[in-house]
Amino acid sequence: MTDDFLAELADVRAQVAAAIETEHTSLGSFIRHEVDARAGSPLAGVVLAAALPSHDSATQRTARIQLATAMVLLDVALSLHKLLLLQNPDADTLDKSVVGGTVLAGDYCFSQAAVAAARTDNPQVVAIFSELLKDLSEAHLRHLFNDEPGALNEFPALFQSSGLAGAVLAGQSEAGQQRSAEFAASLATFFGPKTRPESDPFVQAMHNQAAAHQYPRWLALLTRVQGDGAFNGD
Repeated sequence: MTDDFLAELADVRAQVAAAIETEHTSLGSFIRHEVDARAGSPLAGVVLAAALPSHDSATQRTARIQLATAMVLLDVALSLHKLLLLQNPDADTLDKSVVGGTVLAGDYCFSQAAVAAARTDNPQVVAIFSELLKDLSEAHLRHLFNDEPGALNEFPALFQSSGLAGAVLAGQSEAGQQRSAEFAASLATFFGPKTRPESDPFVQAMHNQAAAHQYPRWLALLTRVQGDGAFNGD
């Protein structure tokens, strides 16, 4: 099962690489740089673990790879748009070409993320993705207009929605979907910036909230994060 998990992670990377290919050379380079910068994020692994059903099929495998691709692209899009928020530039000194490139790159990734989400062919998953996009867009606006200090942290919402949408694809009950969403949300703390997750609390949370047939994938994800070090969530 671990080999299957690693193969699916590779498929997600390939799908993301294909999605960000564009005829605009400079725009593509800008997006690829941000994708590479976030390569250590466990977000794709969260989706692929949460979306594994007890009885798998080729159709379900394709759907969860598309969902993971959508979430990774959404993460990249948010990161690109957040670059402007973090800079808080003065209008008189702002490089308009940088602003334009940043906005276009972010919007392109948003559109590609939406396409990937639609390819799951699951209306409930698409609704979860759309609600997440709305909530995070509103959070960005509040952060911008309230002039809040520090970086905006989208990871709890990204992880929670990934766990919820994944559980929907896996065909879990509503109670199971809620547990999956709560467990995935907790991973934003376990796998947080500048931290290295500890096995004992992770395993305890996994046994309390994750589906038993998914344990090997969650443990494989834990091992990868521990081995690679903390991902860059800034």
